[in-house]
Amino acid sequence: MRYFLSSLEEAQQKLSNKQLKVAVIGQGKMGLPISVILLNTGYTVVGVDINQELVDKINEGVKVLPEEPGVDDGIKLGIEQGKYICSTDLQESIAEADILLIIIPLILDDDKNPHLEPLIELMKNIGTSLTEGQLVITETTLPIGTTNGIFKPILEKESGLTVGKDFGLGFSPERTYSGRVILDVVENYPKIVGGTNKKTTERMASFYETFALKGTIMMSSTTAAEAVKVFKGAYRDVNIAIANELAKIADAMELDFYEIREAINSEPEANILKTGAGVGGHCIPVYPHFLIKNAKDKGIDAKLISSGREVNTKMPDYIVSKLESSLKQLGKKIEDSKIVLLGLAYRGNVKEHRYSPSLDVIKLLKDRKSVITLNDPLYTSGEINEITDVSFQKDSLHSITNADAIILLTDHHQYKSLKIKDFDDLASKPYVLFDTRNMIEEEEIVDTTKRIILRLGKQSS
Repeated sequence: MRYFLSSLEEAQQKLSNKQLKVAVIGQGKMGLPISVILLNTGYTVVGVDINQELVDKINEGVKVLPEEPGVDDGIKLGIEQGKYICSTDLQESIAEADILLIIIPLILDDDKNPHLEPLIELMKNIGTSLTEGQLVITETTLPIGTTNGIFKPILEKESGLTVGKDFGLGFSPERTYSGRVILDVVENYPKIVGGTNKKTTERMASFYETFALKGTIMMSSTTAAEAVKVFKGAYRDVNIAIANELAKIADAMELDFYEIREAINSEPEANILKTGAGVGGHCIPVYPHFLIKNAKDKGIDAKLISSGREVNTKMPDYIVSKLESSLKQLGKKIEDSKIVLLGLAYRGNVKEHRYSPSLDVIKLLKDRKSVITLNDPLYTSGEINEITDVSFQKDSLHSITNADAIILLTDHHQYKSLKIKDFDDLASKPYVLFDTRNMIEEEEIVDTTKRIILRLGKQSS
């Protein structure tokens, strides 16, 4: 008998003996690490993905996620041990599975609403093959109420089974950062679990506690579990927006935001975040829109959350506007100026550019007809060409030669060793250096006629 319908004693024995087979639907930047965690725990795993090229590479042992420590080697070992296979065949893959874990991307449409159609179609397909005793868990971050309000009726209709009685349905948000997914799941955070009934929640908790060392937090419902991740995303977005807005005020009043921030954060009640050119990645730019729509559906105007989103979305405009003003001080026009961008990724040391503010800066500069050169040590020239049509320079220092302006956008560790003297030595003419991450250390500068140095929240020099 499958895990969900097993007696408590039988279920515990299945967990202890690692007798469960888990289908992980979505083998991307989150699904692959989760598959490895399950393999490391001792479970049998089938990975499911619609990308045939990716599936073929995984099965052939090609390294597909080198930026996530332990993933490629873990998948290779799983294949060698006969504990893992990847497939595009959903029905065949889930047929023998005790647990279905779903973690596929959920993006926004052009109107900033969650594009749920791929997940809805997936649930229909799962429903047609669902059998008694299976436990279905979604880890993809969802608008609040999706599991119970949308997925439950679809699965029941397509399968002819009853949620909570014949099969389990629950939600457990991923709580990870790119570049450390395995570490976050296994060691850093408790797992949030919420099922459609108490039994489901308890079975989810028992399963996750076999590898999540911090244990689980059992929520009262799937809806409460969904709210955890969406609320957190909005909270983070608003707090970044506050930091960015305070930095802009500090700029206008010729104050040092970072000096003030350090003093404020000496109190335990305060934690003002760092500034940046905006907010990127799969999570923070997206999830506030889920909550804004949830609130709107309930007749609530989520003004603060909407304002935070607007502040962060407009940071690239602020960056480019300040750059344009500084170039004018040097007698240059932004049109036809050679501008070097350091960093495509949205966050330091992470190879991820989805919703990266760097892409918005590139668009704004292209609209102004600037000549753009891009450097990011995590990307190849071929990868850059697929993402954007700007010139790519692998050597960050060489790309600075003859630049009219340099904008440091991403806090990669490769950039942290750069000094203003490095830029001065290479520059053949006066230039603007805009450090949006406040990363380049202060140093004594003898000749200040060669450049204008800009920092978010700091006075120009």
